[in-house]
Amino acid sequence: MRPFGLATVIFLWAVSHLAVGLGLSTAWAQGLPGDPFAQPEEVNKRTLPGDPFGQPEEVKTPSLPGDPLGQPGLSPVTPDKESFFSELVYGGYLESRNRFSLTGREPVSLSLTAFGEITAKKESWSFYGSLKGVFEGAARSWPGNHKAGWAEIYELYVTYDSPRVDFWLGRKIHRWGAADGYNPLDLFNPMDSRNPIAQASLINRVPQWMAGAAWSFGAISLEAIVLPTAGVVAMPEPGSPWEPKAYQELRRLRKAGFLSLDRQGPPNRWFRDGEYGLRLSSTLGGNDISLMAYRGFGDEPLFRLELGPTGLKAQGEYARYTAYGLAWARGMGAGTFRGEVVLKPDFPAQGPVAWAKTRLIQAVVGVDHDFAGLVYVNAQGFIESLQKTRSSTKETRYGLTYEARVKWAREALEVGGRGQVYTTGEGALNEAFLEWRLDDRWKLSIGGLWFSGSKEGSLGQYRENDCLYLNARFSF
Repeated sequence: MRPFGLATVIFLWAVSHLAVGLGLSTAWAQGLPGDPFAQPEEVNKRTLPGDPFGQPEEVKTPSLPGDPLGQPGLSPVTPDKESFFSELVYGGYLESRNRFSLTGREPVSLSLTAFGEITAKKESWSFYGSLKGVFEGAARSWPGNHKAGWAEIYELYVTYDSPRVDFWLGRKIHRWGAADGYNPLDLFNPMDSRNPIAQASLINRVPQWMAGAAWSFGAISLEAIVLPTAGVVAMPEPGSPWEPKAYQELRRLRKAGFLSLDRQGPPNRWFRDGEYGLRLSSTLGGNDISLMAYRGFGDEPLFRLELGPTGLKAQGEYARYTAYGLAWARGMGAGTFRGEVVLKPDFPAQGPVAWAKTRLIQAVVGVDHDFAGLVYVNAQGFIESLQKTRSSTKETRYGLTYEARVKWAREALEVGGRGQVYTTGEGALNEAFLEWRLDDRWKLSIGGLWFSGSKEGSLGQYRENDCLYLNARFSF
């Protein structure tokens, strides 16, 4: 090569490397974006914003409004329609639940359930909605006329969250109290009379329309709950497996012509028949402590037997009462120690021929512990003390709730037992179960439910509902 040509090549090589070293914006000097042979300095300048493999210099691109990780002084990027929500999640499940009687009666349940839900978030606002449809195949075999299918909006509410104030409004399930199985402060959502027993240590609840707000003052928070009308349930239909014995007897006497049955409708005057709650919470010395007050109605109607112009009459009505409670919980490594004490000074209690207001004191204390995610145990003891009334004697009841679960096979299989037991004659409900998670979508459950105790007891009255069950759920 001629000297002039060689010098030219050397000069151009030197200039190109100098341009790269000085960061001059020359495409010929920097190479194409994504060049696998490019140097790190080149990648820093030419990769796309948001590249998870990019260098810190890339982060200094415009960010979304409100992004806590965004750089100061940068112009915001207006999100397109597809990214309007910061979070959008939806899913649901299809479930077949079959409870076959062990006492020779018709099946307790042969239901198909479809459930769908959606959650959307936009800055401090969030929305949750769910729909539920049920077809109860066993209803056709129960005595009487029963509605086999229904569909409803299950929960539907909006929430606003901020550092000092949270607010929500809509139809939802809202729980108070620290206890798990036996919870005397879980008062806002009434029991589902169509399907009260979800499992042996848990009662199914019905969502209610309500509003709530919570204010934070350092380590102290104050929460207020308002239900515009009473959260109550209707009496179970005649012939339902969950129809209480007292209702069965009233309906039998009415059918035989011995009495007339008159029941008032649910209290529905806005705010005059509402339910209200106030809770003050704080953390003291590692203990979560709450003081609570509630004013509302009992879930079910109570009855008085009266002599009317046409004979004996059973008058049903929903009664209002007040509750004051203290709840506490303390974490202990992988476990929790918790308890509640509740005073209901004007609690409406049903007697043989009438109901009357009395004082009810309820207390529960318990502990749960998780052992390496493979073994879980939970045990609670409770007491109920009911003062004497004109139509009933003083009564004190004791009991316990329990649950124990063991996982194996990489947590795909779970076996255990749970239940609630009164030691003073109200009866017991025990359950043994085996759950098998085939994958992230499919779960199979087999087990049994056994009731025991007096036919007049709150649990013993359902002894004919002893059953073996087989459930299958597909989540999507």
